[in-house]
Amino acid sequence: MSFKKLSCIIEELKICAEQGMPILIEGKKDENALKKLGINGTFIKVSGSGLKLFEIAEKSVKLSSKVIILTDFDKKGEQLAKRLAGDIQSLGSYPNLEIRRKIMGITRKFIKDIESLPRHMEQLELEEKPDGVSDNFDHQRFCVRY
Repeated sequence: MSFKKLSCIIEELKICAEQGMPILIEGKKDENALKKLGINGTFIKVSGSGLKLFEIAEKSVKLSSKVIILTDFDKKGEQLAKRLAGDIQSLGSYPNLEIRRKIMGITRKFIKDIESLPRHMEQLELEEKPDGVSDNFDHQRFCVRY
């Protein structure tokens, strides 16, 4: 069941990215992980950009009035998420922390960062389908109920 729930959250993230919402992440490895999950969008890296957090917030709100914050699940990631959310909100835009919270809720005991997400998804899928046989999982029907 965790695989299906996490798949729905990833699907929600894909839709948001397709709608043009920028995704704030910590670094290149996070971007690669999300792309591996099929998420193609505007990624804005928080670490190593040379910009201050407020400048990153300004850059993101110029792209969309809604911004997804997807920092890691450790203490540093939590602090970044809170500061970015405050800055984005102060600029009159909506910081989406809900997707991050949903992913954390399912993966908290197993992973601490976004870059580990694809491998974790693979493990969950193997646990739910050890024989490799697909159960014809219907994202749309399941995810609407979830």
